[in-house]
Amino acid sequence: MSEKAKEEKAYRVLESHGFLQRVVFRYMLEGHAASEEGKLAWVTSGFPVEIPVAMDVGVSYPEQYGAVIGSEKAGPKLCGYAEELGYSQELCSYARASIGSVKHPEESPLEGLPAPQALLACNNICGTVLRWYDAISQMTGAPVFLVDTPPLEGEQLPHHIAYVRHGLDDLVSFLSEQFGTTLEEDKLREVTDLATETIGVWTQCLEACKNKPSPLNCADRFLAMAPVVAIRGRDYTLEYYQMLLNEVKDRVTNGLGAIRDEKVRLLWDNIPPWFRVFRIMGSLAKRGVVFPADTYTHAWTGSFKDEDRMDSIASMYSNVYLNKGLEAKVDKMCGLIKDYDLDGFVMFSVRSCKRYSLGQLVSKELVSERTGVPGVVIEGDMVDSRLQNDAQIETRLDALLEMLL
Repeated sequence: MSEKAKEEKAYRVLESHGFLQRVVFRYMLEGHAASEEGKLAWVTSGFPVEIPVAMDVGVSYPEQYGAVIGSEKAGPKLCGYAEELGYSQELCSYARASIGSVKHPEESPLEGLPAPQALLACNNICGTVLRWYDAISQMTGAPVFLVDTPPLEGEQLPHHIAYVRHGLDDLVSFLSEQFGTTLEEDKLREVTDLATETIGVWTQCLEACKNKPSPLNCADRFLAMAPVVAIRGRDYTLEYYQMLLNEVKDRVTNGLGAIRDEKVRLLWDNIPPWFRVFRIMGSLAKRGVVFPADTYTHAWTGSFKDEDRMDSIASMYSNVYLNKGLEAKVDKMCGLIKDYDLDGFVMFSVRSCKRYSLGQLVSKELVSERTGVPGVVIEGDMVDSRLQNDAQIETRLDALLEMLL
């Protein structure tokens, strides 16, 4: 039996994946069309995208494109081009791959992202984005705008929301000046209502994984999360998640899991190695290992229900998982382990993503102490395969599984 046949036997493929590909393809075409019209902004993954969408500004996500670069195994080449320009290998591989693709689009997957007319950054998830976008600005001439969201410790206070809200008001002014458009309250409400409904359906898909066997595995969610991150506020995005939810419900009703023989349920922490994710998950699936939950895809939740939608946006985008302290991360992991009845956890220490990976060794001990389940830290990168040792990862995963199988 071929390796492909063995993997298919262990891992069930989602039928809705075909529609997901069409959704992403449409989104890409919309980005190119917006660029040709002079109305495209690049945005960071934690940016309040509902505002430019409501103002009829097209958006493209360089981090999502970084995942494409990783999955196409083009990371080392494109990161290398950035390094030739003087950027350190210690810099985020999303940033290096992005810079490399702008420098050499002809050697990039899909010939790179369409040219931006503005660069919109938010530092709630990553602090690198501002200087990354400054570099892209120098290469493309597109101006940069930053929405600043100070880190939170504990509850969000009124003055914090007011500060972020002021930044959002400045964003509206910037977009109005840059693209000659205005923000209409009815359109913002329409976009945020659609985004809220979409996030709600996505959340139902995630929570369905509390069932045994889990209808989705980690890699399924990593692919399926793309529209809820990048294409909120569109009716076709909601249509996709409704299709996914129907398939998930069918699996639950019929007792079908994401993998054929579920034995061990684990939590995944952090971004995946895009160039290895299905290989890792497929190999573990053959051993009966499934990941019903992960901290990454569970970060894209929330709703815009406040009467003042701008305040609601300010609050939601400030309260994201990575804009809080270590205690919040530990609480999140412990909650997922309990709610999804997990046997252990895997923490992927991503060399590129310091903000996500900082404190994982401490978190590992705290999570095990509070939950009583074992965990392991593996090391690597999300895009640059030069920074990953597969043999070391396999050895550490084997050590964890020896305790559980």
